[in-house]
Amino acid sequence: MDETLSKQALNELAKAFKALQLETSYKAKRNAAWLKKTLMWCDEHAINLGREGDSKHYYIARDGIQKLDAKLQSMGYSALLDYQQGVAGDRLDGANVSPNEKDAKELPTEHLVLAACSDLSLCLTYQSLFQLTETPAQVQVELDIRTLDLTSYDYLIVVENRDCFSAWHQYQIPSELINALVVYRGHESHHSKACQALKARWLEQKGTSGQVYFGDFDPHGLAIAIEATTPYQYLLLPELTWLKEHCLPTHFDEDKAYSKREIAHCCPSQWRTLLDTMYQEGVALRQQWMFVTQLKLY
Repeated sequence: MDETLSKQALNELAKAFKALQLETSYKAKRNAAWLKKTLMWCDEHAINLGREGDSKHYYIARDGIQKLDAKLQSMGYSALLDYQQGVAGDRLDGANVSPNEKDAKELPTEHLVLAACSDLSLCLTYQSLFQLTETPAQVQVELDIRTLDLTSYDYLIVVENRDCFSAWHQYQIPSELINALVVYRGHESHHSKACQALKARWLEQKGTSGQVYFGDFDPHGLAIAIEATTPYQYLLLPELTWLKEHCLPTHFDEDKAYSKREIAHCCPSQWRTLLDTMYQEGVALRQQWMFVTQLKLY
């Protein structure tokens, strides 16, 4: 998962950490939004936070939260024991707790998404040019979501991995996506908040259509598409027959895989076959292996 942990999640984790100084496990509500996001974050960093309890509860383990705390500190956060709810004041005050200034004030870059465009003339318009390729044409520019005219686009495509986003021009894209706005999902404090805000603005202006998620073909990628705050309507992936022939067991990370039951109840009907293929075969495929075949919308 690319996003940093939210302020609410840090508050709740701090409570759990303090409680676990005396207990071996801490009971949390399974349907809590902060816990779902935290578990996805833990999956991204190969941390086993605890175990599933009954249908309503999840049990955070002492060793699990200690590993999470160590990872947070390695990323520049304060120890969970030192975390204080409701960080306020200037950015220096906020930085004492979290490396993300959003815990204190809004960042000047919070409205910028990283977009992939085929119009090379944009390199003369935008100073924040990150990469230029001429064959096929692609430039990467930071766009302010507050001034974007969404009526100019038919689809919004969100790409999970940065290297695949940078190589967007090399993928074999269906013709209906020729007029799409392609953005990077973001990583930690970079671009991720603006991407979420852009998705919400798209939903407000264009309704429940046109949002496409392009990520790894694995349980983690599917869960991101399903559990997004602003839901996606499409997945961009190779043909299913091709996937079945080329998927790899080594790409199916059992330690990071969600239980099928956990995501099956909210999986859209048009994605059920994809879900079944992953779990029945125990296979997956990363985006980096999808250059050589035609992609399609699901």
